[in-house]
Amino acid sequence: MASKTRVKKLSAELYIGRAIALLLLALLICRAVAAYASSVRDGARLYVSVLDVGQSDAILLRTGDAAMLIDTGTSACEEDLRAALLYYKIDRLDYVVLTHPHEDHIGNTRLVLQMAEVSQLVLPVADVDDPVYTLILSEAEQMGISTVAAETGQRFLFGDAAVEVLLAALPEDDNVNNSSTVLRVTYGTQVLLFMGDAEAELEHTLLEMYAPEYLDCDFLKVGHHGSDTATSAAFMAVATPTVAAISAGKYNSYGFPHKAVLENLAAVGANVFCTADHGTLTFATDGQELRLVPANKGG
Repeated sequence: MASKTRVKKLSAELYIGRAIALLLLALLICRAVAAYASSVRDGARLYVSVLDVGQSDAILLRTGDAAMLIDTGTSACEEDLRAALLYYKIDRLDYVVLTHPHEDHIGNTRLVLQMAEVSQLVLPVADVDDPVYTLILSEAEQMGISTVAAETGQRFLFGDAAVEVLLAALPEDDNVNNSSTVLRVTYGTQVLLFMGDAEAELEHTLLEMYAPEYLDCDFLKVGHHGSDTATSAAFMAVATPTVAAISAGKYNSYGFPHKAVLENLAAVGANVFCTADHGTLTFATDGQELRLVPANKGG
């Protein structure tokens, strides 16, 4: 009996020892990933170009040889997007993220798939019966492009940057804007938030889900083109962006960006730039500071 007891005790100790070893290994891996994500090679830069595609969204991120496109703009501005991809010499994209299935965000996706080799297409959660969206899915399948549905908490590395899906959709909300995939990109010490067309309800959910310091950002791509349905005072008080970029069409019929949005951004000291006024906006960061790149410098 004593022998059996010693064997059982030894087995239990070995099991506990293995469990502790696995836990320590997991912690080391997490630290290694975090260190990699926060490290930036000497001389490296992350460029963020909020492309001038009229009353729609298309944001190009580049770092080293890596490139990612967040939304593809409206088909009415197809030639503008084509010209931008050619200007920046984009023939390969690591990721194309479609934040939600509205035409002004997905309208040129088929063009992008034809112009560039896309490694992965990140799809919105919203389930809609839309012919444009259906054609995108069909073409991606025919071309053998990897597709993945966005999930809250999903993370991936992009060059020296780390990308996280803060929220993939607002549950039980019929407003397609609130099915927007919200992204948090970190590059060195810099934090960038990309809001899609997320409105105040989704912002409120983010405030409930995350600690204030996790939503604090250096750069904000303003939600819903500067509509007063988004960029609430409560969210801005936590996000406190240094730079805010708005993608809106010149003389658009909606009156974007709305006065209330500009006031909320001004209240937290954000420097606001809008494509309606300046055309394509390119920002660069070395992981420590973020600056606007003059239009004649290209970026």
